[in-house]
Amino acid sequence: MRAVLVVFHLPEGSSLTEHRGFRRVVYGEETSSHGGQYRYRRRGVLDEVPHVRLYWGAVIVGKEDWRKLRRVLQERGAVYHDREVIPTAADRKALATAVG
Repeated sequence: MRAVLVVFHLPEGSSLTEHRGFRRVVYGEETSSHGGQYRYRRRGVLDEVPHVRLYWGAVIVGKEDWRKLRRVLQERGAVYHDREVIPTAADRKALATAVG
């Protein structure tokens, strides 16, 4: 299996609003309305792509899923660096897990 390590962030000087929107699009968010009466999950791209989250802004994704994540990062103007890596056994297991 081929995997890609991706480290990403928004450019320096990005507003708090841009950061919140970026976080929502990439990671998704738990949200509620009417004072917590209705709760739901707003899905992000990483909810749809099997990944291993190493740290905030650092993930390992399968090579075939990297294009989807890269498109979102480019649309949001993120700065990113990617490297092909050899995943560990635990990484391979996580990346093989179907996301639903």
